[in-house]
Amino acid sequence: MIKTHLRIFEIVLILMMCSIVFVFSMGFFNYGGQKSPYGFLFSQTLFALVGVLIIFTFQLISEKNCYRILYAILFCSVLACFILPFLPSSLVVETKGARRWIRLFGFSIAPLEFLKISFIAFLAFTYSRKIDKSKRTFIQDLKLLAPTIAIYCVIFGYAYITQNDLGQCVVTAVTMFIMALSAGVRFKNIFYLFLAAIAVGISLIAYNPRRLERGLEWWGSIQDFVLPIFPESIQESLKIAHSSEPYQISHSLNAITNGDLLGQGFGLGVFKLGFLSEVHTDFILSGIAEEIGFLGFLFVALLFGFLIASVLKLSIYMKSKQNYLFCIGYGVCIMVTFLMNTGGIISLIPLKGIAVPFLSYGGSSMLANSIAIGILLSIFKNTGENINLENKE
Repeated sequence: MIKTHLRIFEIVLILMMCSIVFVFSMGFFNYGGQKSPYGFLFSQTLFALVGVLIIFTFQLISEKNCYRILYAILFCSVLACFILPFLPSSLVVETKGARRWIRLFGFSIAPLEFLKISFIAFLAFTYSRKIDKSKRTFIQDLKLLAPTIAIYCVIFGYAYITQNDLGQCVVTAVTMFIMALSAGVRFKNIFYLFLAAIAVGISLIAYNPRRLERGLEWWGSIQDFVLPIFPESIQESLKIAHSSEPYQISHSLNAITNGDLLGQGFGLGVFKLGFLSEVHTDFILSGIAEEIGFLGFLFVALLFGFLIASVLKLSIYMKSKQNYLFCIGYGVCIMVTFLMNTGGIISLIPLKGIAVPFLSYGGSSMLANSIAIGILLSIFKNTGENINLENKE
């Protein structure tokens, strides 16, 4: 258990150092005059140092107080999300028409990043008290899950409408369903609910012209690879007029291809020079693949694989169902976020503007995930649940 505890911190530390190095490298192109490359380096280094301090600080706090802090973060982040659309422009950072960040003390804070992490704690608390392993019908499970689903729809539905951030909503929804499955809801019932959620999501996209256009562009770019697996009659109904590959996706794929196996070399990537405008955030994996190649990308992917596996492994040793569900929820959250970003940059799924935990540039994602890691490590240090478990390593 101590090995697992240390492994999690070591992996997070390596990812933070990779983030500092590659944000500095990607920052040598001045993103619309936002900052100098040294400005990006300073900011990301500061975020990483504060993140490490948060992780160590939470290990000095009791489990009960850790959860209290998370519930306070939940309240503050929900409040921030609801008032964000009404704040004056001087207090809000707007990018591409999306008002997702609150300007505070010279930094931009994204409430949804903290809401996502704290909502996992809320789900763990709720499911641990309401759901057991007994067999129930679909209607009975639906009644148990209805309150949390309703709360999710109100909070994240409002966030989607006002902040246009579908990616975070999808990550949280998938996490919510898998946590319910882990709590004791039957797989068949979760599957039905998941299908209903997909239907709702498709409806929301269909009624949003911008998202519908992006979805059709994505389908147009992959249909030639996917349609041959269907019968010809179905192919004709699914085929749309050929559309050009989305600009950012095209350059993302070119950057990955340009990296080949070993990469162009640190700092020598060319697609960061104005082609991939978000290479330090949403497309940082593409930038890494170009500069240190497929093997470098594979190294980063393995780091995330070990991190996710280590977090999920901690859940096995938990005696408290709430702690068990929190571990499951956060592990799934990291996994879905990483897979969505990776799938997006290679056009496997429609692109979502979602940060890679501990890697993408930005303080909100770094600090929110550091809080989650700090609480996970605190649980093991302060609850005594790791007694005699070293022998199991």
